[in-house]
Amino acid sequence: MNYFNDIQHFIENKPARSIAVNLLVLIVAGLVAHLICKFFVVRVVRKVFFSSHKNQVPLDKDVRLSEKLSNFIPVITVYFLLQFMPDLPEHLLIAIKTICGILFMVYLSLFFNEVLEIVNISYVKKSKRKNHSIKGYIQVGKILVHIISAIMILAIMSNKSPAIIISSLGAVAAVLMLVFQHTLLPLVANIQLSSNDVLQLGDWIELPANNISGEVIDIALHTITIRNWDNTLSRVPTKTFLTETYTNWQAMFSSGARRIMRSFYLDQTSIRFVDHAMLEPMVQVRGISEQLSKLMDGRELSAVGDRWFVENGMTNLMVFRHYLTAWLTQREDIHKDMYIVVRSLKPSAEGLPIEIYCFTSSVLWVDYENTQSAIFEYIYAIANVFSLRIYQRPSGSDLSFLSQGPVRQAAESEPQPALLNKWILCCGTMKTVVSDNIKSMRYMLAYDGVLSGISVFYQNSADKTE
Repeated sequence: MNYFNDIQHFIENKPARSIAVNLLVLIVAGLVAHLICKFFVVRVVRKVFFSSHKNQVPLDKDVRLSEKLSNFIPVITVYFLLQFMPDLPEHLLIAIKTICGILFMVYLSLFFNEVLEIVNISYVKKSKRKNHSIKGYIQVGKILVHIISAIMILAIMSNKSPAIIISSLGAVAAVLMLVFQHTLLPLVANIQLSSNDVLQLGDWIELPANNISGEVIDIALHTITIRNWDNTLSRVPTKTFLTETYTNWQAMFSSGARRIMRSFYLDQTSIRFVDHAMLEPMVQVRGISEQLSKLMDGRELSAVGDRWFVENGMTNLMVFRHYLTAWLTQREDIHKDMYIVVRSLKPSAEGLPIEIYCFTSSVLWVDYENTQSAIFEYIYAIANVFSLRIYQRPSGSDLSFLSQGPVRQAAESEPQPALLNKWILCCGTMKTVVSDNIKSMRYMLAYDGVLSGISVFYQNSADKTE
């Protein structure tokens, strides 16, 4: 007993020793409280509050939440022990209380942030709401928690009411608006996108101005992350979706149909009125008889002459269009409840464009491309049966065939003057084609030179022959 009295007397003789011992007691008490919470309280909290919510609370999140909750105990313990240490100087007592108050608010804000994060992850895990993101709202909540925590810390440090701190912040509201403008604008955009339900996780969107096309994988407060189809990532500011034009393909997936709108070009000189000779290969095609019967109002082919087709304006292109429409309708991969149109567009130097407008019954990209390719491959193969020619610009092989095949045969079988006239006509035709398609003075001059040279060459040859 005398031993403890001696220690107490030794400590009380000098105030510095008393202060040091009191501070040591506070530190030890805080550490002991922290260790107790670390090894016992955390396990109790997990078992009591999270044992029945293992599927809703993600792995390790309950541990972090319990740790955040256990941080309050050491701070409360130290603050409580201050009541039994009246020997501490006033300024030191106020400083320790202020530190305890600041730590309490910091731990409280961290705790609420962890709660909001768990709410977000639990919301995403629900099967019915996987496409909806509340990450923007969660981030707004975190910002509000930090703002409130900062106001409370300022109030604790200045020993004033939080209302006074808030009223003083009103004087610098304009400055705060300028500082937080990059947060406020995305906040408004995020709220509008979420409330109008125009953008969800998993949507396929296109932003032509930014050359972006891909799937939305994350919707945050400031940015929206898009995984492009080349597996690159693009992060677009949220406000961009309010100020710029973008395309959302989700409606196409919801409708269950995907549009085909593509054209092929016909040589306009191959379009002419139908006659019986032209119809002979056509009638061999399955399904064409019904279309011919509709176009001829039920008449038999043998009952009409070639003049009837001219008087009624029945062309091979008309028969071809009606046949393609019926053929598309019979395909299982074409949606029959939506528009199926085969129409001619405005002619151009490329030929007469014929547009195929229909919808596939599958919205998957591979199925869509296979269906579209099969349709046009069939069109290119069947067009010749209807005496129609698919148009394409003359290529190098076409010009080579023109210069080597027919001309060589003509040179062997015809006299020079007649061959000269054909060469002039051929080069003149080539000059017209080039002038219509290339529109280049350099090529025009080149063809004029070739034409002049050939003319002089064959003229000299003809003179020598004579």
